Amino acid sequence: MGLKEAIIRASQGNERTKIWTDSLSSGMVMLDPHTPHQVVRDIQSLLTQNRNILVRWIKAHAGYRGNEEAYTLAIKAITEGVVINESSKPSMRTQTTFTRLFLKKWQNLWDNGNTGRSVHKVFKTVSLKPVFWTREEILFVTGHGPFPSFLNRFHLSDSDSCACGEVGDPIHYATSCPLTLSWHIRKPSTSLESLCSWRIRIQEK
Repeated sequence: MGLKEAIIRASQGNERTKIWTDSLSSGMVMLDPHTPHQVVRDIQSLLTQNRNILVRWIKAHAGYRGNEEAYTLAIKAITEGVVINESSKPSMRTQTTFTRLFLKKWQNLWDNGNTGRSVHKVFKTVSLKPVFWTREEILFVTGHGPFPSFLNRFHLSDSDSCACGEVGDPIHYATSCPLTLSWHIRKPSTSLESLCSWRIRIQEK
């Protein structure tokens, strides 16, 4: 029924549309011209009438963001009674609704997660807008690279200490290590403006 409703919704527009389903059996049964199932016959008829709509199979639980989020929202609708009836709404409004729900969940995971904390200090709000950082900036913010703290974290070194005795992470080398004094930059405050200007100074260095 869900696949049929998706096709009906897509048929209301003229744009080329791909509908992805993780149900391999649904895809196979649609190829049967002699199927006894009325819903399947309805789907076949809709696809015949709307050549701009394609149905494709995608592997379930394989990390595809859209598919995983659709599954999560479906479970949420069943367990919490959150029902979203978009049949009469325009496509853009449908997309906006699901994007808002997705970003809300993503923000919660980002705020309360155990990983990516160094990046969280710079980017506190999730966004679908890409950030075009250089390789050096990515290494600095994430802490990945030839730093004792990183090597120790992945058991590639017995110690996370710099030669000066402090924890050897990027912030240490950029702000306080006596061995890199000529490269030091001032630590930022927590304001976004200061973080942005700090990033510019890092790039200049």
